[in-house]
Amino acid sequence: MERLIILTDSDSRFLVSMPDLKNYTSMDVDKIKRYFETLKFDVNVLKFYELDLTKNYSGVFILYQTSETPGAFYKKYIEDIIFFLEKQGAIVLPKYEYLKAHHNKVYMEMMRMGFSDVSLKTIKSICFGSWKDAQSFEPDFPVVIKLASGAGSSGVFLLRNKNDYYKCLKQKGGLIYSDNLVTLFTSYVKNVIKNLKKYFSPGDSGYLKNITPVFSKSLVIQTFINGLKGDFKVLIFGNKYYTLYRKNRDNDFRASGSGKLFEVPENEHEVLLNYARKVTFEIDFPILGVDIGYDGYKYHLLEFQMTHIGPYTLQSSKFWHEYHDGKWIRVDGVSDLEEEFCRSIHEFISKKH
Repeated sequence: MERLIILTDSDSRFLVSMPDLKNYTSMDVDKIKRYFETLKFDVNVLKFYELDLTKNYSGVFILYQTSETPGAFYKKYIEDIIFFLEKQGAIVLPKYEYLKAHHNKVYMEMMRMGFSDVSLKTIKSICFGSWKDAQSFEPDFPVVIKLASGAGSSGVFLLRNKNDYYKCLKQKGGLIYSDNLVTLFTSYVKNVIKNLKKYFSPGDSGYLKNITPVFSKSLVIQTFINGLKGDFKVLIFGNKYYTLYRKNRDNDFRASGSGKLFEVPENEHEVLLNYARKVTFEIDFPILGVDIGYDGYKYHLLEFQMTHIGPYTLQSSKFWHEYHDGKWIRVDGVSDLEEEFCRSIHEFISKKH
C-alpha cells in the first residue's frame, strides 16, 4: 500500500477553493483523503509542524499546502521542509522547484529561460537582486517592472521613460527591515541621518555606505508587449483545459483583478489551447495555471504557476476541452475542484511512479 501524506497549514487549510465564486477558502481535505483511500493509499493528514522530521520519508508521496502571506516568511519555512523531504527521497507534489517559482517572479523567469520552445519565450526578462542593481541597466522603453513577490498584478508597473524608471525602482523596490514599530521608526530616522551625512560630508560616505544597508525586493524587468487588451486564463488539470478571458482594467495595462471576465469564443479555442498545451511539455506536473496574452498577431506566455492557482476558471466553467487524436473536443458539464485535483494527481502518480 502506497503512503500519502497531506500537509496543511496551522489552520488545517489546504490550497485554495472558491466554492461560491467570491470568497477564497480551503479545499475539502476530508474529501481528498477519502478519494485516495478508495484507491488503496494509506493517507495521513498532518500540519507542517506535526511532521516528524527525524523519520525517513523516502518513497512517500507528499501533497502540501503553500502560503501567500506577505513577506513569504511562512512560505520559506514550507520551502525548507519540502526541500528537505525531496532530498531525502520523498515524492513531493509538486516538486520543490515548482514551489520555489510560486510568488517568485524572478525564479519563474529563470525557469522560462530554460524552456526549449521559443514561442514561450517572446517576453524577454532580466532579473536583479535589488533596485540598486537595476539602476545600472538602461532598458529600451517602455518596460514592465515586476517585483519578485506579489499576488495578481500587485507589484507590476509600466514605465515609459528613464525618469519614471529610476523613480519607480527606488520607491517600489526599497524596503526598511524592522522587528517592531519602534525599531521601524528608529531605523527610518537613522537611515535619513546617514544619507544626509553622506550628502553633506562626502569624506565619510565610504564608511557610512557600509553601515547603511540596502534592503530591497528582487525584481524582473521585461519587454512590454503592446496591443494586449486583456489576457487568457487557462487552467490545466491533467487532460482537461478550462479557459477564461479577462479584459484589462480601465485605463490600465493589467488584466488581473479587473473583474471583467468573459467566456472565450469557441472559434478562438483551438489556437489558444494549442499554445497552452506547449507549456505542458516544459513543466512536469499535471496541474497548471497559465496566463496568456494575444497582441493581434501572436500569443505570449505571461506567467505560469503549478501550485495555489486561482480556481475560479474551473469552478465557474460549464465546459472544458480535452485533446484526443490530434484535435480538441469540447465536453459540457460542471467540474468539482477536489475531484479534478485528485484525478490529475493520481493519473500523474500512476504514469510517473
